[in-house]
Amino acid sequence: MKKVSILVLLGIILIGIQACSKKEEEGTKSYARDEVTITQNITTGSQLNEGNTAFEGGSIQTVEQTFLTNPSSVAIFSYDALDILDFIGLENTSISTLGIAKSSLPNYLDAFQESEYKNVGTLFLPDFDSLDLFNPDLIIIGGRSTRAYDALKQQYPNTDILDVTFVQGEYIESLENNILNLGKIFTSIQTELDQEIENIKTKINEIHDITNTYDALFILVNGATLSFYGRDGRFAVLYDEFGFIASDDRDDNGQTHGELVGYEYIASINPSIIFLMDRGAAIGNASGVSEVLNNALVNNTQASIDDHIYELDGEAWYLSTGGFSSTYQMIDDLEIFTSKISE
Repeated sequence: MKKVSILVLLGIILIGIQACSKKEEEGTKSYARDEVTITQNITTGSQLNEGNTAFEGGSIQTVEQTFLTNPSSVAIFSYDALDILDFIGLENTSISTLGIAKSSLPNYLDAFQESEYKNVGTLFLPDFDSLDLFNPDLIIIGGRSTRAYDALKQQYPNTDILDVTFVQGEYIESLENNILNLGKIFTSIQTELDQEIENIKTKINEIHDITNTYDALFILVNGATLSFYGRDGRFAVLYDEFGFIASDDRDDNGQTHGELVGYEYIASINPSIIFLMDRGAAIGNASGVSEVLNNALVNNTQASIDDHIYELDGEAWYLSTGGFSSTYQMIDDLEIFTSKISE
């Protein structure tokens, strides 16, 4: 009797194991790897700087390349691309192994600090030793990492490399192109990507319809320093897509951190609206916004008198601009103004 009972018990266990295995097999998605054509801008000819901390120089080329769809191992050096995939849901894609540049992750993407995601360097310099450990099918670069293209392609000639860098002054166009390419590569989320970009465009147009008669000044706060960005600069989205008129219509000379200005400058422009973006706080340094808000010259501007000084989310506008969550945060920031004037 004991032998019979043991055999019955073993049979039940085996059936259970087989059932679990069958469920796992049924729950595992298989993704076809087909060829697809991607058109993108890449930066070639960059070299490491003297300190070997970042790639510099190079020239931009528009290229048409063949990629394989549905990669399983992916390394991402662009927080806007990570934002987009996270927003839609990594579990809905073909990605099973993910590497990320973790050194300056925005707080809202902090879950990717977990050990299950590999640390593959910084936004400026890939860690080739870490990348070698899983030899990714796809590497996504953009913005700060765009100049690493040649070095990555030389090290991983059989790996697809997607550059999602935004073209300055073409926010929506760049976002649409990135969504197009990501949708071609990750076929299982193409519909969701298309739906989300249409929703974003609708919301931006709604803001534009309200703001296009208001002038505004964009000021980046970096500790104790202030920088002006113009209508054709890094944050041209404020004027082009969101519709504000530039309080100062001159160029900012295209400098990465804008054109240094003082409080006297803000007073002389006397804008109707002031938008402050705190770079220091966004990258983990001390915030300087309170000093600006308490400055007498700023408080005498029309913007201050009418209570139209707004602080923009630094992570969304500076660290991960071009993602879905970050773009929705940008929309939320500006809807504070549109809601106020619509009351």
